[in-house]
Amino acid sequence: MAADRLNEYWDIYNRDLQITGRRQRREALQPGEYHLVVDAFIFNAHGQVLLQQRAPDKIHFPSYWDCSVGGSAVAGESIEAAMHREMAEELGLIIPVTAADNFLIATHTRWIEAWFAFQTTEPAAHLAIQHEELQRVAFFDQATAQRHLHQVGFNPYTVQMQRAWAHILEHAQ
Repeated sequence: MAADRLNEYWDIYNRDLQITGRRQRREALQPGEYHLVVDAFIFNAHGQVLLQQRAPDKIHFPSYWDCSVGGSAVAGESIEAAMHREMAEELGLIIPVTAADNFLIATHTRWIEAWFAFQTTEPAAHLAIQHEELQRVAFFDQATAQRHLHQVGFNPYTVQMQRAWAHILEHAQ
């Protein structure tokens, strides 16, 4: 069985992030309709970035390396609440999430993506990964992370990772 939850409900948004409706994930979106996705890069004190390797039965990009954490917001969730839930579900990581952690909102063909940046002192071995979604997680130096993220047909998130690290450095002062 695929790890994706096709029965969950999403809020549907317009381009201005205003909710215009609600439907199940399995239902097609019409032109001008978007669902909300949250993603994050999480760094340790050494500037290494956490990556996750997707489960082998994911519908899209099975077994590919991905950003630290991410997923779709479910109906009724704010951007911050969705990010908090995804970190808790996928990694067992409880980090307070504020609007200031969000460094980028990007609109794509059928989704609007909110990018976050966090720092943690938790080693990867202490994270409680959700095996139905992920195979494993590990910290990598940023150059190695970029090599892992460059996979055929997949967005390597080069700009997002660089912006996330810059966001961490800017807010550390």
